[in-house]
Amino acid sequence: INRTLLDFDFEHSCSISLQSGPHVYGCLVCGKFFRGRGQHTPAYTHSVDTGHSVFIHLAKGTFHCLPDDYLIKDASLKDISNALHPLYTAQEIRNLDDSEETTGLARDLFGRRYLPGFIGLNNLNQTDY
Repeated sequence: INRTLLDFDFEHSCSISLQSGPHVYGCLVCGKFFRGRGQHTPAYTHSVDTGHSVFIHLAKGTFHCLPDDYLIKDASLKDISNALHPLYTAQEIRNLDDSEETTGLARDLFGRRYLPGFIGLNNLNQTDY
């Protein structure tokens, strides 16, 4: 699993068929999105062709091993679930505008410091399909 390649801010659509919907999975090795998990689907084919075997269901947040197609339950993947579907308490939302809270810098997965609450721009290389 390569956490630095995971970016759930993109539209959840298959990188092969460009289809979106409830059955799109994210490869946790390369970060690309694929439809389905049964045989003859882009996710299954990607798993067999590349050897990438751990996927997350982007709607449900469940983890699956392909091509064997079994559910993975592991506490070490909780941070990925939190990144996919972040939850904030009412107090955390109220503290967003508190000057003492926002002056503290956080670190991203690359170790770079940033000011929470600001959204960076993604480099969308060659995505003019």
